[in-house]
Amino acid sequence: MIYLTGANGLIGKRFQELCNKKITSISYRDKVVDLFQSHDQSCLIHLGWSSTTRDTDGLKAKNDIWNSQHLFEYYAEKNPNGKIIFVSTAGDMHLDNDYEIVTEDSEPNPRTLYGKSKWHVEQVLNTINCKTIVLRTTNVWGGKVNHSRVNGLPDKLRAALNTDEVVEIYANLDTHVDLIHLDDFVDLLIKVSDNDLKEEHDMLIVGGQSISICDIIKKVSTKGLLNLKIDQKAEKTYLRVASTKAETTFGWKHKHYL
Repeated sequence: MIYLTGANGLIGKRFQELCNKKITSISYRDKVVDLFQSHDQSCLIHLGWSSTTRDTDGLKAKNDIWNSQHLFEYYAEKNPNGKIIFVSTAGDMHLDNDYEIVTEDSEPNPRTLYGKSKWHVEQVLNTINCKTIVLRTTNVWGGKVNHSRVNGLPDKLRAALNTDEVVEIYANLDTHVDLIHLDDFVDLLIKVSDNDLKEEHDMLIVGGQSISICDIIKKVSTKGLLNLKIDQKAEKTYLRVASTKAETTFGWKHKHYL
């Protein structure tokens, strides 16, 4: 049995399409209730909630952290032999002195409320009395392109091909970001959900392709015409994400590139 939060999001929808196990979707946020049953083998995959992206005073972020903690506690009470997987989609978790993304063993310095909320949930997870793993990834792309829902710069550019829509970019074009294709990430997520975890509390830094914003624009532009508005405000940023632990532990290698 797999319990899944965020089933209607980019990762959740694709996970349900590709995973052949029974999945129970958990769709609450504002009020956490105990919906779990006891199982010999089960898994809770927490994709998190996205209200922090529209937060102005920090209250929604605190609520998400509080709800995540209760979600974990309810699950572990019924399934102490189960496992919890938290997908921590916070690509801004940098080190203190530069813009290189943190590794499994370093202490992050989140620069946004969204990143801070993900980091706090990671810390909460370490206090839960069952096996847990954090999959901390950066920029997931490759979802179905439509104008009502896109994910990140590559998909926004693809959605705007051959339209009058203006894509605004606020970053130096030589800024590097780390991209991972949706199917690559879901492939790893399925492998982790299928395997027994060796450690009580573990983490994987999951990465894919390091690419500049300029090269992203060039690659997407080969598919059609783009209408861009570029404001060169951001500092240079280099995100480097290691996936060696995932490769050695689960035999996973990413396949898709932009």
